[in-house]
Amino acid sequence: MFSIQFDSSVINGVFSSLQGQIPFATSLALNRTAQVVKEELKRDMRSVFDRPTPFVMESLRIIPSDKRRLEAKVWFKNPPKLRDKEHYLAPQVYGGSRSFKGAERLLQMTGHLPQGWFAVPGPAARLDGYGNMSRGQIVQILSALRSLPSGIGNRPLQYGTTRGSRAPRNMPNFVVIQPGRGSTLKPGVWLRGPNRSINLVLAFVSGVSYRKRFDFFETAQRVTERELARQFDQAFKDARATSWHRAAA
Repeated sequence: MFSIQFDSSVINGVFSSLQGQIPFATSLALNRTAQVVKEELKRDMRSVFDRPTPFVMESLRIIPSDKRRLEAKVWFKNPPKLRDKEHYLAPQVYGGSRSFKGAERLLQMTGHLPQGWFAVPGPAARLDGYGNMSRGQIVQILSALRSLPSGIGNRPLQYGTTRGSRAPRNMPNFVVIQPGRGSTLKPGVWLRGPNRSINLVLAFVSGVSYRKRFDFFETAQRVTERELARQFDQAFKDARATSWHRAAA
């Protein structure tokens, strides 16, 4: 007589193990989906923004899920004390105004830029390869206007450190025109050049408004709807294969 017996303890062990693997598979699927969302958002950034800098392209982060907290987040790398909407790219997502930049705060503190106003590049501003105002020219302006702190990093200021000091001969001559002073020139920082020419480097404006350009949430939602079920199916298969292997061993 040939007898075939079924050892239910094996299959029970497998299903018990699988039940324990569901949170793991769910967390794994969430993290894999978040990674796809991040890459898709980066592709959108390349098309939405004009010559985005490496700093912008690396501004996204993932807060991963684990088995106890089944939630994965994709957002920008924020300084710890800033709220979500205070990130410098948030106006591109929500629209509206932006927070003040460091140079604007320094100009406000020294009385050159009116409180609540913004400074934007003028026609004579030097731009870098990404279309942004040259950091070197910004530092040059702040130094000339004595709006820098006592030093930049570990480097002492080279000029403009005391009220009575003289600037080097080759230092550009910047002139500040504030609003409401009756000047025919627009408010801002002007560069006085040779032959009595004068050109606007930084324009002072009372408000800055951005239209929504980056469909962050729309892209994230679309990718999640496309990916999550497929990623969970694959993650569960991986977990099941692991469970069968352990049970068989």
